[in-house]
Amino acid sequence: MEPKPHPRGWINNAELVIFFAHQLMSTVGATVISVLIVLLFALFGASLKRNTSGGNFIDHITQQRVSMLLNQPYYVAPVLCALALGALSRRFVRPRWAAWVWVLPMIILLWNLLTWKGAGPPTTAVYWADVWADYFGSDCGGSECMYEVFVTVPFYTSAAYSLGAVAVCLLRNRDVAEHHS
Repeated sequence: MEPKPHPRGWINNAELVIFFAHQLMSTVGATVISVLIVLLFALFGASLKRNTSGGNFIDHITQQRVSMLLNQPYYVAPVLCALALGALSRRFVRPRWAAWVWVLPMIILLWNLLTWKGAGPPTTAVYWADVWADYFGSDCGGSECMYEVFVTVPFYTSAAYSLGAVAVCLLRNRDVAEHHS
């Protein structure tokens, strides 16, 4: 059942709830689901191999090759999971708002980049190298990579989610157009 347009404005409460559900699934949901999937594969792999890590079984699990899908700077598993969730979103809710979930994380990312208090003034190369290292690079150890985890990854996953939702809509519209011609 399609929600009726709000008589006085642009958006009604049901659409707002749907948007925030998409927002939550595209950021937190994609990350949590991807971590669980990667950990399951790592657990399976660790149970098949002898522990040569010199540590406990948890260390052995985290040293499995599949674990690198969660690592910076690319965060492959969360991005792929978000892409798949975006593509699947059409099956459960109307994807109208799924195409726009990248906007809020992008605003947060831009705000963080432009208000960064790093080394040097914001016009120097040192400043932008520091920004790159903390938000996009693999050398983010000084900040424990928390800026990437809490700012950059939500942007990556929300953009992938939107891309997945839009791609499915475009493919479906193309198939409908080909079917009618």
